[in-house]
Amino acid sequence: MTDALPSPVKAEPRLPIEVCERVIEAVYNIGWILFEYVLLQDKDALYCFAELINTSPWLGSYVHTLELRGYLHVPYSPAVLFLTALRGKLTNLAELHINGFDHAERAANPLPEGEKELPFLPIHRYFPSLLTSISHIRRLDFVDVRFPSFGDFARFLSMLPNLKALVCYRISWAVLGLDPVCMAKRSSHDSRKMFLPNLARLECYDMDEPGRQRLLSALGLSLRTLWTKFPNDPPAVRIEHPRVEQEVLSVALNLRSFPYLDILGCGLAPFPQPDQTLESLRDTLVSWMASSNDGVGDLSPTQRYLYLAPALRSGFKREEYVELLRIIGPVAEAALCRSETAEGDLQDQTSGDTDDRPETDPCRAGLVVEDLGDRLEWEDWWRTAVAECFPTLLRWKRLSVFPTHTSNPGYPWQDCDLTPQDYADRQLSTVLPDTILPYPRRRKRDVLKKVIAKVIPTRRRLRQRQDAEDN
Repeated sequence: MTDALPSPVKAEPRLPIEVCERVIEAVYNIGWILFEYVLLQDKDALYCFAELINTSPWLGSYVHTLELRGYLHVPYSPAVLFLTALRGKLTNLAELHINGFDHAERAANPLPEGEKELPFLPIHRYFPSLLTSISHIRRLDFVDVRFPSFGDFARFLSMLPNLKALVCYRISWAVLGLDPVCMAKRSSHDSRKMFLPNLARLECYDMDEPGRQRLLSALGLSLRTLWTKFPNDPPAVRIEHPRVEQEVLSVALNLRSFPYLDILGCGLAPFPQPDQTLESLRDTLVSWMASSNDGVGDLSPTQRYLYLAPALRSGFKREEYVELLRIIGPVAEAALCRSETAEGDLQDQTSGDTDDRPETDPCRAGLVVEDLGDRLEWEDWWRTAVAECFPTLLRWKRLSVFPTHTSNPGYPWQDCDLTPQDYADRQLSTVLPDTILPYPRRRKRDVLKKVIAKVIPTRRRLRQRQDAEDN
């Protein structure tokens, strides 16, 4: 009896540990890339995503940012349904964006035939309690959203105590109503009883004015950055006000209660009523500077900055925006600089009576002009034009200009195709005839040199002037 030959052992292939780790890392990265930012535009997309999360719950932990964009004021609004469909699934959600369609998007994506929009967001009575499932988020953006009442808007926010940044653009409500209880300021030091106790950044653009004032007055000492728009242009919708409507509400913001507010940003649009808008801007800046006198904040002038930026570059030609800055310049410098030294030092220098006293910096805040979003060839033109609008801040080196910086590249200047040379030629065409007529025998080249030296100062001349003042 012959012994059976032993069967050969099957060699099972094995991957090195390093390869396995790389595969796991790749799978993790793919999940992070695909689900770190999720965009849902309607209820069908919401339910499909919810089914995917129910099948693979671990994917929910990858979602960092959720954007609900589309028609929000409809019976099955994803802005309302998502709290039920995804409840408890997005454990690492940090940012929530609720963005309604603007006019152009509505025209490109019309509702199906027979469907109509509701007058406001269809919030039900249990909606605020559902927000506890996302109470850990740190940023919330509202764009083109209309609430049933201001109280619904306030209760929405009050359920998110960990918010650090809030953006409100074109937010409105059908009924203003009375001041919500959740917004009442309390003397208790328990942050859990305060309204948005951790909010550090607020952006309010084109928001209903009484609501904007209420929101700001409810915030506390945590606010460090505020961006708003001048002039404020809220949505043209009817809002029921229970109080006397004849009362004229100030459009200036009272910032005296924010001693730690070190950044105030102003998005600038064309001023249809220049006097009223300049007055509201002046009063806002004055109240901001007054808050620095409080013993609570005690921010140094080097810590405070006023930012000026165009709300939309497409609303201006370059010259028009510079003209607006030229109008704002005296108002801003009067608020940001101490009046007794802003002009006094210059008068002492011209009279020669300085008594050898050291000059003191009159500036209580710096100024940053940004988001000009232009080409490099325009850099010198912008720096020179803006410097002429704020001479005191320039002299004390408290003015910063960023000609090429942009946070929104999709909206160029109205005259974006022009070059600095085109501007120079146009200026010469208006100045040159009046200059040549009295001197018919002069050579045109000499006249051009004088005109250019007068109306188009270069960066070199500006630097020489700065050096002379410093010495």
